[in-house]
Amino acid sequence: MNETRKPVGADAYDEKWLAAAWGAQSNEDFLNQAVLHPRPRVERAMELAALSPGLRLLDIACGRGEVPALAAQAGVQAVGIDFSATSLEYANRLRQAHCDKFRGQMTLVRADACRLPFADASFDRITLLDIIEHLVPAQLAMMFLEVHRLLAPGGYAVIHTLPNRWVYDLTFPFLHRLWFKIPHDPRGPIDREVHVNEQDLRRLHRMLRRSGLDHRLWLEQQMPAQARWNRRNDHYGDNRDRIYPLLTGIAGRFLEIASLTPLKLLLANDIYGLAWKQLAPTVKVPSGLTERLACLFPGQEQE
Repeated sequence: MNETRKPVGADAYDEKWLAAAWGAQSNEDFLNQAVLHPRPRVERAMELAALSPGLRLLDIACGRGEVPALAAQAGVQAVGIDFSATSLEYANRLRQAHCDKFRGQMTLVRADACRLPFADASFDRITLLDIIEHLVPAQLAMMFLEVHRLLAPGGYAVIHTLPNRWVYDLTFPFLHRLWFKIPHDPRGPIDREVHVNEQDLRRLHRMLRRSGLDHRLWLEQQMPAQARWNRRNDHYGDNRDRIYPLLTGIAGRFLEIASLTPLKLLLANDIYGLAWKQLAPTVKVPSGLTERLACLFPGQEQE
């Protein structure tokens, strides 16, 4: 999947993509919730961000506006940026639907993640959730330099990217041989269009290191939790409709347990991380020993 690719244009992130990314029913439900409740992957990221009233947060590639809305609900001064007009239109609808619940502020800005219109040291938290895989390596390097510039002293970034390439490229083809119901390649057609730079631990570690950001990366298994959250709620028209039903029961529980062992390298599909400039954040994170050892092995670098 990481052959030489061109940058993805803003027009790729249209209404079709918005429905495919989160589910059309999920998007409508999110607008109508009395209190905003995040998806499992986002809930974990918000926990890592350790938000408190008055903090300044930047969500890069805010998509439907989930993170800045949740942050504003928690009393944070939140800014969401995206270069997709369609995404920002939905995010603005979300802001209007829930602004009466905000204890902080939610601001939306159309901008390029590689050239952000903010002063140095402007933010205490920066969230990078499901943006990394959408940027070609040169763009990703520029974005990480912007993150370095924008972090305030003591601030840090929260990272999530999916998939873990080792899972998609190695584990799924192997499991498909054992059980035909598991797809050989779980990527949907839209994933193939916009995922131009899928990561593994080593590649992401080396890119962050070159940017000058200290960091900690680790793997978590969120697929079963996501499947249970989505149960009977939405249909995506891609391989998630085949995979999620398999993960809502015993198979999903087994996968979660196995992903607590070193097998996580080939089973856990969610890469999380924290990145900072100076003092390491005090938020509790997994030790990541298996992941740190994996990053030490030589491998081809992503240029």
